[in-house]
Formats: sequence, C-alpha cells, structure tokens
Amino acid sequence: MLRGRGKGLAVAILGALASAGAAAFSFADSPEPEKTTPLNDGRPTDGAFYMDFTKGFDRVNHVLSDWQVNEPWLAVSFRRDNVVFDARGMTLTAKRQETAVSPYTSAEFQRAGVFGYGRYEAVMTAARGTGAVSTFFTHTGEPHDEVDFEILGRSTASVHTNFYAAGKNGPSDIALAFDASEGEHLYAFEWMPGRIAWYIDGVLVREVSEAEGARIPTTTARVMASVWVAKGQVAEWVGEPDFTEVSATYRCMSHVPAGQAGRQCSDALKLPG
Repeated sequence: MLRGRGKGLAVAILGALASAGAAAFSFADSPEPEKTTPLNDGRPTDGAFYMDFTKGFDRVNHVLSDWQVNEPWLAVSFRRDNVVFDARGMTLTAKRQETAVSPYTSAEFQRAGVFGYGRYEAVMTAARGTGAVSTFFTHTGEPHDEVDFEILGRSTASVHTNFYAAGKNGPSDIALAFDASEGEHLYAFEWMPGRIAWYIDGVLVREVSEAEGARIPTTTARVMASVWVAKGQVAEWVGEPDFTEVSATYRCMSHVPAGQAGRQCSDALKLPG
C-alpha cells in the first residue's frame, strides 16, 4: 500500500502523464496526423470497439504517442517505435535509451475516439522490473476524470486501482493471487453513472459508488495503455530503474457502452482457474 508522499506523487504523476500527452499524439504512418483525438468537444461519445492486437496495427483507430516531459519531479520520453504488433499482440517496451530528458524511453497507446459509461476490458501481461509501470485506463484532461489499472514492475503481485472526478481521486492497491508479469490476465472495469467496479479474471475486486460517498467521473475520455519509466521524484513511488529493457503485452482491448451489447475480450477467453 502506498503511503504518505509516495501516494501523493502517484496521484500527480498519473494525471500529468496523460494530460501532457493530450496534444502530442500522432497516428503512426498516417498522412493525416492532424486527426489526433479531441477531448470534450461536445460531440457524442463513440460506440463499442473490439481490438484484437494480433491482427496488427490499425492506422485509422490506433494512436501511438511520441512526446516527452521534463520536470524536476518527472521526466519521461514516449517513443512510437517502442510499440510493436505481432502474433502475440501489441508489445509496449520501456528500455534504456538516452534522450534529452531521460536515460529511458517508454511506450504509450491510445484508441482513437472518446468514450463514456460502459465496460472496458484488456487482456495483458504486465512488465516486470523496478521503475516500470504497466497501465490500462481512461483519461480526460479538463476536468481531470480517470479510471485506472496500474501495475508496478517492482510489485507484480498487486495492482493499483484508482479513479478521479474533477481531480479528486480514490486510490487502492489490490493483492493478486498470481504474478501479473508471468502470463495473460483479464483486467476490466465497469464505469457507470454513480458507480465503478473493477474485475480481474472475471472476479470483482473493488467497487465504489456515489451512495457510499465516492465522486464518480462523468466526462467522456480517451482509452489508453502504457509502459513507462521516469526519473525524478517519481522514483519514490515506482523505484529506481534496475533493467535494460522490459515489456508488457496486450492481446486485446474492448469497450461496450452502458445499455448496449457488443463483442468483448472476455467472450472467447478461458479464465484461469
């Protein structure tokens, strides 16, 4: 469980990472990079999606990050060439590679579009290595709304869950019955009016609600995944990097809007146990 200053850093860092990249996403190999995803522009949310990453890169719907931030408490460099698609799915890699702001580069993915209430799923194997963080989350810039799964590479037997509504957050660490870096598992959350529920391999592991005093996010959001490593005060939370290269692999990501039906990652997945 994060305590004291470490937890405060985690709250600030996760929001800053997603916010800093909002204007810097680009479509890899796309002739129209100006089509980066807008946030909260008043249009209706997009519908269901199902992404089987073993099918390769989709230049219309897949967005790869290429940006960096350099602050005393956080320095990180995302590079699009740290994302690879193959028969295993989408691999996001953090590696020792010197940049202007960091001795490491990281990787980040976004599904094009903005999305709202419903169920979100990802089948992933987390990266293992002190200093790395594997993520699956929704994020809005202003106001800061967010729903998260984060797995610290130095503690792959637990998962960090969090949510933000207008910048107010509610973090909680969940112990796992497995090592998240040793195989694929299904991570899912249901973000509904007045309620959020997190599931791992089909089992409910956490639930918060307005009825119990939680402030639930309401703003349409991007859907993202990343593996990142940073220098600066962030090391108080994630630890100093101790690796040359680590990767997380995502086989599938999906979303079904509330009140609708659609294909999900879990449909054909044989869950452990």
